[in-house]
Amino acid sequence: MPLGKYYCDYCDKQFQDTPFARKRHLQGLQHLRAKALWYDSFKDPNQAYTDGFGKGVCNRFVNTVINLSPFFTL
Repeated sequence: MPLGKYYCDYCDKQFQDTPFARKRHLQGLQHLRAKALWYDSFKDPNQAYTDGFGKGVCNRFVNTVINLSPFFTL
């Protein structure tokens, strides 16, 4: 039985439609970048850079730096 083709709108590519091939494509870096660019095209240009500001400092980063500080002299 011949397998169908899967067409990805974000990447403008088509490939054999198997669960493994689809999962590999959807997790691929090229697909993720193309998908992010597509969604970013709908954002307001004035709001594009304010989304990441004001979130604070990552606690995991702070704790890692504090825990590693005896080993590293800054």
